[in-house]
Amino acid sequence: MSDHVLVSEAGARLALLSCVLRNSGSGWYIIDDAGHRPSGISGLIQHTDRLELTHAATALKVSSFQVTPDEAFAARGLRVGASVGLGATRLYLYTAPPTGGGSVPPADPATVVASSGNLWVTGWMEL
Repeated sequence: MSDHVLVSEAGARLALLSCVLRNSGSGWYIIDDAGHRPSGISGLIQHTDRLELTHAATALKVSSFQVTPDEAFAARGLRVGASVGLGATRLYLYTAPPTGGGSVPPADPATVVASSGNLWVTGWMEL
């Protein structure tokens, strides 16, 4: 894992949290290969109702965080909701649209599979 810290002209320090997630059939994992490298993300835990990313709890504040499904998952209507904390982030995957103005429970991440589908994760934390 790499850690990237941006220092602004005013001296503010921002840590980059980023990674690419994939489940090609045997569970979710962080891609770390010749073309992909996570930054600031130390682990991934797959639960029955969410994915949990772990990251160093050295941040003082969350600045921003987003998860973007790639074209394979977007074509299937996958949506992701993130609950971000200073040391961990919970990702909830939704495969069914809400009906009648109501909500739907998150999908079991084990059932969200695509051989080349990715979730692109990017966040910034104030240090």
